[in-house]
Amino acid sequence: MFRTAVFSCALTLLAMAASGCMTRYESCGPEGPSPAGLTSSDLVGSWRGDPRGHLELRAAGAATLTDWPADATPFGDLAPDERPGLSNGTWSLTPGMEQGRLRLDLDFLDDPAAPEGGGTVLTYDVSGTRAHPVLYMYTSDPDRCEFHTLRR
Repeated sequence: MFRTAVFSCALTLLAMAASGCMTRYESCGPEGPSPAGLTSSDLVGSWRGDPRGHLELRAAGAATLTDWPADATPFGDLAPDERPGLSNGTWSLTPGMEQGRLRLDLDFLDDPAAPEGGGTVLTYDVSGTRAHPVLYMYTSDPDRCEFHTLRR
């Protein structure tokens, strides 16, 4: 009985390894750990987007967006004249879903340009170094490694 149980467990583990279920996830693009010791004050300033966009983060928690790409918002499927013109909001640096990860939350819920009945919250993961942080968000399926990236 014991021998059968051990054999079954070994066979299951072998099948999982062969199918890729136990392989290590490989990161791509700007993915990586958040910089150790990073604080909100490290993020204050101007950020340039790739492929486009400009983000200004102010010390008081205000945020301003200009020339923002549609694929970096929940409105990418809308025609350009139907997309809300997000511009003014707030920002905060918060813990990410994984231990040791940080994320930047951009809140446009009170923006007058936000759609009627509610606004938008955009979330960017933080990687890079404390001196040169990188903000990024997936713009499609994570397996495709397509990002909107912001750098100083």
